[in-house]
Amino acid sequence: MPKKILSITEAAEYVGVFSLTLRNWEKRGLIKAFRTPGGHRRFKKSELDRIMGVEKESNRLKETIEKLEEINSKNCNKKELSNLITELKDISEL
Repeated sequence: MPKKILSITEAAEYVGVFSLTLRNWEKRGLIKAFRTPGGHRRFKKSELDRIMGVEKESNRLKETIEKLEEINSKNCNKKELSNLITELKDISEL
C-alpha cells in the first residue's frame, strides 16, 4: 500500500520540485501541510495530487494560448482554431 503521508523530502520528490518550493507554496496558502509533534512538515498525498493537477491544467492552458497566438499570426486555420476552442472549453469545465 503506497504511503498517504509524505515528509517534505518525499513530497518534493513526488511533485518534482525542491523542498523550498513546497515551503513557499505552503506560506502562500497554495498547499496545506501539517506538523508532527516534533515540528516536521508532512503532506497528504491527496493534497500533492491536487496541486499537481492544478499545475498540469495551468500548463495545458498556457500551451493552448500559445497555439492560438501562433494560429492568429498565420491568419487563422479554422479547423485548428475550432479544435483549440474545444480544448479550452474542456479545460474550463474542470
